Amino acid sequence: MKRAPRISLLCIGTELLRGQLNTHESKISLALSGHGLPLWRSLTLPDDPKLIAREIREALSEGQAALVCGGLGPTFDDLTREAASLALEKPLVYRPELYSAILRKLSRHAFPVAEENRRQAFVLEGAQVIENERGSAPGQLLAFGRAGSKLLALLPGPYSEMWPMFESVVLPRLLKTYGPQPCSQVAVHMSGIPESLADEKLSGLTRRPKPGEDFTILSGPGQVDFYARVRTRSRELARKKAAALRKRIHEAVGRHIFGEDGETLESAVGRILRKGRLTLAVAESCTAGLLGARLTEVPGSSKYFLGGVLAYSDELKRRALGVPKELLSRHGAVSAECAQAMALGARRLARASIGLSITGIAGPGGGGPEKPVGLVYIGISGPGSQQGGARYLFSGDRQYVRRRAVTAALDLLRLTVGRRT
Repeated sequence: MKRAPRISLLCIGTELLRGQLNTHESKISLALSGHGLPLWRSLTLPDDPKLIAREIREALSEGQAALVCGGLGPTFDDLTREAASLALEKPLVYRPELYSAILRKLSRHAFPVAEENRRQAFVLEGAQVIENERGSAPGQLLAFGRAGSKLLALLPGPYSEMWPMFESVVLPRLLKTYGPQPCSQVAVHMSGIPESLADEKLSGLTRRPKPGEDFTILSGPGQVDFYARVRTRSRELARKKAAALRKRIHEAVGRHIFGEDGETLESAVGRILRKGRLTLAVAESCTAGLLGARLTEVPGSSKYFLGGVLAYSDELKRRALGVPKELLSRHGAVSAECAQAMALGARRLARASIGLSITGIAGPGGGGPEKPVGLVYIGISGPGSQQGGARYLFSGDRQYVRRRAVTAALDLLRLTVGRRT
């Protein structure tokens, strides 16, 4: 097999080391690995030009390509251009036509253009300019070394600006320079299983990988993603080996798999509802609309999702959903009985096939010995035997509990309705 090039990703910005979410690594690594070009390493660096320059030099001396995201803006802490110039000992060349284009773009806004924006018109000598259609910072792509075998890409930090440049210019250049490696990938998404248990069930694959195989397991709130990749001497052989891996993955964790590749839990639920010609209404308390938001992320969800009720107070649970006053007095709003009554109320109110509800204590306050913070009840009301409910106790902060509750509700609906459609 042809050896894969060593590609480094450097994400620049002190803010990334102080809590700002960075999704570039997962997006870029998945895109590259789908073509048999896995990331060799990934680093997050502060706005320190000497440190950035050092890491660019190392990435290109020990590897073949460096993708640098961030630090191309006009302000004092945007230092990637200068760092790249220092690393490669190449001058930055002022491009007046580039500055004119930046001025035309910024003049559409009500604010005057700051002199600082002129810095964005400086480009590494010999670099290709990558047009930025969504911002003012142009990208740069420089090929050098023997027959252009080394690549340095400078891309803006914001995802909405970075990704179109990467997808339209940088990725095709990487493929042209290094060639797509014969590979195939299986991506499965699981719910209702912790990462540690999924890892244990899949250990027959991951602990003794065959040549050319590599595996990645990732976890989020209530979801586990598992990626299996195969690199071989031909695409056909890679596809055959990937098919065999897929079969073994399903044998190990099959009932927990809700989808593959780009499918989400909410799109899997939508697929089941459409197949059964069912409609859905929801009633939410502690999640305050997050469940409805997840369901409507799916294009065409209006064909099966009718709407919902955000019933935070006991009074609204009674008036809008018909939850009996005596039930609330006896069991409380956070109970299996209330969850079931809320699901039934949502179903009746919307005249839906299925009603789905969530009630709980997201915290940080409101809990007690009998009903601690993180306690969540989910209810399902449907025709015939399509009834269900479950009790959960989640740990974590308020947002994490709410997100876990939504994922658990979608998964419970998937399992309850999916068995009968």
